[in-house]
Amino acid sequence: MLLYYMDVSELDFNRIKSSVSKTRIKKSSRYFHKKDRNLSVGVEVLLNHALDKIGISNPIFDTDEYGKPYLKNYSDIHFNLSHSEKYVACAVSDSPIGVDIEYVQDIDLSLAKYFFYGTEYEYILNNNNHKKAFFELWVLKESYMKMTGLGFRLALDEFCIEISDKIELIHRENTGNFGLWNVCGGDYMLGACSQSRITEPALINLQDIEN
Repeated sequence: MLLYYMDVSELDFNRIKSSVSKTRIKKSSRYFHKKDRNLSVGVEVLLNHALDKIGISNPIFDTDEYGKPYLKNYSDIHFNLSHSEKYVACAVSDSPIGVDIEYVQDIDLSLAKYFFYGTEYEYILNNNNHKKAFFELWVLKESYMKMTGLGFRLALDEFCIEISDKIELIHRENTGNFGLWNVCGGDYMLGACSQSRITEPALINLQDIEN
């Protein structure tokens, strides 16, 4: 498994446009703000970097019936992408994988009260840092939902994440391993879920890829 994240705020589109698909370029052109264009393009740049590490230089992307992207010409390789504010994240594995990165910001706790499992809401309230605890649960829950391929078709309160000495899935068949990290000086939370072993995330330098 490869798990990468990268700051794309200084992405130079002219230097990397030849390394991303025409579909991605077309998609990114729909965004008005430079930040959103950088995230859209940067996440595929990071994915291509990860795929190159395992010898895949000619990826053909497609989407399944639920809209989840996959490699049409490498059905045994799974990947997942995420982005938030200045950072993109990418996970590549030989088994289903989900990843989520989120900027830790002020939140309305009613979101957790009404959409999370009851014990998850209690975990947040009992934590000294409410917003950090919220995003710990959020990235873990979303990474699991993405790993299943269902995304938000799987309701947030249909399963429970329990964070203690280890991270466990409650009230649903436990088919995933979890990883959780506070990255980028504590400003971002990164979570991953996979049916295989989870590895530590690596920070990739955008300039190294551009060069």
